Amino acid sequence: MTFARVVVRPRVVADLPACARIASEVHALDGYPAYLPSRHFAKFLSSPDAIERWVAELDGEVVGHVALHRRTVEAAMVLAAAAFRVPEHDLGVVARLLVSPDARRLGIGARLLDQAASEARARSLVPILDVAVMYAPAIALYERHGWERLGTITFAPPSGEAFSEHVYALRP
Repeated sequence: MTFARVVVRPRVVADLPACARIASEVHALDGYPAYLPSRHFAKFLSSPDAIERWVAELDGEVVGHVALHRRTVEAAMVLAAAAFRVPEHDLGVVARLLVSPDARRLGIGARLLDQAASEARARSLVPILDVAVMYAPAIALYERHGWERLGTITFAPPSGEAFSEHVYALRP
């Protein structure tokens, strides 16, 4: 597999419309994210909790997105902090990983995942993530790339049905 045509770079404001379009396509196809009450994809991708955000370009076109956040749902933070015996502020949450349906199976998701995990480590943070159990392809990607499942939690959104999520970490 070649990555010569794929560039991962920091996201800029001008990338947001393309990223929101990708998020809309992914949501229509896969149902991710499972909880999106307003269906406002740009807002979903613009969390003030983000430490950094990146996009993947394929031949100059934005085809993927990932972010590194300070927090995720409380139950995932508690589980991961206990597993590593660190305070929650020592965790870096890989979030908002999206790849355009037209650009899948090219290694782009892995590149974005590695970028966010590397940045977490560069900041001396333990990389973690949480994923709804229904997203088997995402779970397979994480496990193929060495992420370890720490446990399963229940996420109860303020409105909507509760669902289960696996919490993963990438050990040093």
